[in-house]
Amino acid sequence: MPIPQKGGPEKTESAKEKVYNQLLQWMIDGTLAPGEKLNESELADYFSVSRTPVHEALMLLAEEHFTEVAPSRGSFVSLISMEDADAVYEAISAIQCNIAVLACEKRTDAAVKTLRELNERFERAYSAGDIEQTLRTDNAFHTYVAEIAGNPYLQKYLRHLQQHVYRFEYILSRVGSDRTPSEQNHRELIAAIADGNKAVASMAAEENWIGQYRDERILLERAIRENGWEKT
Repeated sequence: MPIPQKGGPEKTESAKEKVYNQLLQWMIDGTLAPGEKLNESELADYFSVSRTPVHEALMLLAEEHFTEVAPSRGSFVSLISMEDADAVYEAISAIQCNIAVLACEKRTDAAVKTLRELNERFERAYSAGDIEQTLRTDNAFHTYVAEIAGNPYLQKYLRHLQQHVYRFEYILSRVGSDRTPSEQNHRELIAAIADGNKAVASMAAEENWIGQYRDERILLERAIRENGWEKT
């Protein structure tokens, strides 16, 4: 078939995407706290758009369990339950274990070098006490492991889970989460990938997620209850 001629400007972010992406980031980093009411008119004014893209973005966020729609009351940032947190960490741990195994199979010297550089950035950010940069570099590290694994379906599921897990990670970081074990887990994971040791890589990935979460679960539960964010 004939290929249409390329022309016109490249696709830009739509109004709905702009609103969705910003609201999602605010919900992840706590700018919009759990339980906070979301006024469509106010948001439309803030983003200089009509209410339609705002409404569509909120509906999409509701499908992804970041917002809740209460009849006759409007939309709210979703509250948190420890059951949800348990499920999210169990899921991301399981996916990361499989990603680590695939990364062992598909690694290259250049990829391992990049992993080490990404982990160095993570360690520098943590040593500097920069919460925002610590979480961003941690996310970049794990995202790159998934890129090495090269499975687009696992990458897609991982991105979705990362959005939820980093909502909890921001809370933990603000109440004194200790990232030292993560530094060690990262180093063990890099070494295992470099050596192609699937068993060790899988164990390091599991410990990095579900292991550390179990150690700090009580901190998360306390923060949720003290701030009135708990889903009843």
